[in-house]
Amino acid sequence: MSHVIEYFYSIRSSFAYLGAARLNALAAEHGVTVSHHPMDLLALVEGRYAFDGARTTDRPHAGARVMEKDPIRESYTQLEYRRWGKHLGIGINVDPSHHYGPRELPSGAVIAAQRRGLDAGRLSHAILEALWRDDRDIAAVKIIAEIVDGLELGVAGVLLCEEAMRADIQEEMQANTREAARRGVFGSPTYIWKDELFFGQDRLEFLRRAIDGSEASPT
Repeated sequence: MSHVIEYFYSIRSSFAYLGAARLNALAAEHGVTVSHHPMDLLALVEGRYAFDGARTTDRPHAGARVMEKDPIRESYTQLEYRRWGKHLGIGINVDPSHHYGPRELPSGAVIAAQRRGLDAGRLSHAILEALWRDDRDIAAVKIIAEIVDGLELGVAGVLLCEEAMRADIQEEMQANTREAARRGVFGSPTYIWKDELFFGQDRLEFLRRAIDGSEASPT
């Protein structure tokens, strides 16, 4: 795995969106592959997977109430979105109406595309962009199919959506979540390079240095 960035993230993650274009560019610049691991972030932060990968219902975790909105924290988070959007020069809707919703279809689409050897990075970025820039419902087959067809990946959008919901594809998303817990991942996005974790899109510069060898790992 020495030439692979392992990328664990939620397909609904705002910060995954903010880092997606730069991750794709970084991988292309250095000639490395990104292995996409879309996961069930809520299951991870609620502690429904212990670090040995076994499912549990009684493991306490500070993220157990992640879906409950704290107005003070939410207001600051939206400020951060604006800051990063301005800094990166990309549009972002700080409170998309489709933020919360099913992740099975969009995650499955990325997994299915990756299995086919298609450009999962472009697809993942486009799905995140559809949610966080355009406020589109990424749980809708019509939307995902349109995105796939628009990218001209070499597969019909409707067909990829059908593959996305297959049991083996959905199991891979759950396996990604178990693997994330086992590897010590606790949030989205997390990038792993040679077993070193980089959490957050604001760590992409550190990831770059690790890949090009300009900075030795502190671990």
